[in-house]
Amino acid sequence: MPTTEPVVLTAESVTRFAEAVGLADTGAVPPTYLISLTLPAADRLIDDPDFGLDWGRVLHREQRFAYHRDLRAGDAVTCTVTVESIKTVAGSDLLSLRTAVDDAQGLAAEVWTTLFVAGDPQ
Repeated sequence: MPTTEPVVLTAESVTRFAEAVGLADTGAVPPTYLISLTLPAADRLIDDPDFGLDWGRVLHREQRFAYHRDLRAGDAVTCTVTVESIKTVAGSDLLSLRTAVDDAQGLAAEVWTTLFVAGDPQ
């Protein structure tokens, strides 16, 4: 998938996210903050009619984050989503996505998302 346009991590958005999850606002990006960027980055895949994902049959299964360096308010990042695998198990699919989050220095973080897509009930 194409890389997103750069997004600046604003102090306001970092503060709001930290407060929403009950963390002190230190200026550092909270560990799970990147979901607010990586999920919208995957919308292009999710909304692609050729991909054929029926969002009504999707359950979020797992989320994993790996930070290679700290991100802070003011940093500009891009997201690149890759489909790592699609496995069919008992008629349902497990969709694994990896999102690379890059800043001016290169790869800053990686986010893995696993979605369970229920099979057709017919």
